[in-house]
Amino acid sequence: MDKNATKTKKVWAIMHVTHEDMGSFEFFLRAFGIRPVPFLARETDIASLDPAEADLVLILGGPMGVYEADTFAHLHHEIRFAERRIAAGKPTLGICLGSQIIAKALGANVYKGPRGKEVGWFDVKVTEEGQHTPVRYFDKSSGPVMQWHGDTFDLPAGAKRLVTSDKYENQGFSFEDNTLALQFHPEVTELKLERWYASGKCDMNECSTCPDTIRADAHKYGDTLRQRNRLFFTEWLSQVTPHLTDKHPRLENADLVDA
Repeated sequence: MDKNATKTKKVWAIMHVTHEDMGSFEFFLRAFGIRPVPFLARETDIASLDPAEADLVLILGGPMGVYEADTFAHLHHEIRFAERRIAAGKPTLGICLGSQIIAKALGANVYKGPRGKEVGWFDVKVTEEGQHTPVRYFDKSSGPVMQWHGDTFDLPAGAKRLVTSDKYENQGFSFEDNTLALQFHPEVTELKLERWYASGKCDMNECSTCPDTIRADAHKYGDTLRQRNRLFFTEWLSQVTPHLTDKHPRLENADLVDA
């Protein structure tokens, strides 16, 4: 019997607001026959979850800051959850707020970005070290990525900086073999972003970003970003959780419908 056949295929996604969901990550996981389980952080007893149970955990974005954990109590539990999961060597991917939670779990400072909010489609640069990893698909040579954040973090001790930008030095890092944190949003799609605009109106006002500009750029770059995210995500999964993608196509020809 194939030893991989007996392994579970359990993926959890920790969400902080309903409109910042798994995006295209969910499309790809479902194409592999995986039904990821979402947890809305404020309605979930995070402390009761076993950090080592799931094959993969995605920690997604949200409008709150890690330094506001006394106001958003679930953040304390998420940071501890991330600490324990990373210590167990279990595959973990953090996006935006999720990247900041991972940075904090690894002992780094997280704080308001001194250069202001970054909202819209911008280039990022993959470092020389990052060019040897799946994040290479996000390099500016292939087009911009979507940013929506006002906070940043210091690089945790022992982490490898993989992605940077002109505005914020730390846009992505890895820690050991199974932990990856990305400040930007590779998962967004043109349609799903429509739910972000009303909720993020204050963010856009602070940085003079027009929703019409983001909408036009999403139409221009959205399909390309989804394909770049597919290449990144499937390659990363094959490295950190190969049994999740075992015996499935590489999705090059998958008909992935936006929703």
